[in-house]
Amino acid sequence: MKYYSNIFYILFMLCSGYSQLSLADSAAELQVIADGRLPFAEVDQHQWLNHPGIVQASDEAREYWRKRNTVYDDAFRIMASAEGAFTAPDRHQVAVLYLLSRWPRCCSNMGLAILEADKLIRNIVFAGSTHHLVSVADLNDDGLDELALVSSFGMGGSNETSVGIVSLSEQSTVLLGRFPLIQDDCATASEHSERHSFRISYPKNAANRFAVAHYRSGCEEMAKNELVSVDSMIMEAVDVSEEYLDLPIN
Repeated sequence: MKYYSNIFYILFMLCSGYSQLSLADSAAELQVIADGRLPFAEVDQHQWLNHPGIVQASDEAREYWRKRNTVYDDAFRIMASAEGAFTAPDRHQVAVLYLLSRWPRCCSNMGLAILEADKLIRNIVFAGSTHHLVSVADLNDDGLDELALVSSFGMGGSNETSVGIVSLSEQSTVLLGRFPLIQDDCATASEHSERHSFRISYPKNAANRFAVAHYRSGCEEMAKNELVSVDSMIMEAVDVSEEYLDLPIN
């Protein structure tokens, strides 16, 4: 994937004050998908723990992972949920992200259930460290909302958070883009340590391109963000159905 600098985006971002996830601004024609400078809202997800559709999804995913993970350690937990029309236009659906096993540490055993009218209609398993889920209004004009999957991983005092934007049309999972959100090595206590944050947005007047704004701050003054650059990134359409595997609905 290649970055293309665009001075228009730099001027535009400097003049903009957007601070919410997946916010569409009709006047500016800009949809902010994720902003690494902002904390993620913590929402109580207990309502899904005993939901019949989620129990069904997690039971089937648990069986799948136990057959393939020799260090499986059940730690079932609901991580996040989001509403939208993800698999068909004009539907009211809920995407529920759940964790099954934290091990192996590199690639926890995860699941993504799609519910419609309280029934399980898709159950996707994947390995990763995804912890938040954001509904994104239709980006590629197919009538479907996209999902932004936020993941984090840390080692040796360095932590990285990224976001992957996926479309769930026609029993497939298509990656439209994957971007950094936070790159933070402040815990290393190095004199060169700093924090890099990124804001991912979709300007509707620049078809099939994301705008990626890069900010830098010191470890002791994280609220003071210096804009480093704003780049334009072409939207992808990569089938990742082997990475995000649909389980049969029994």
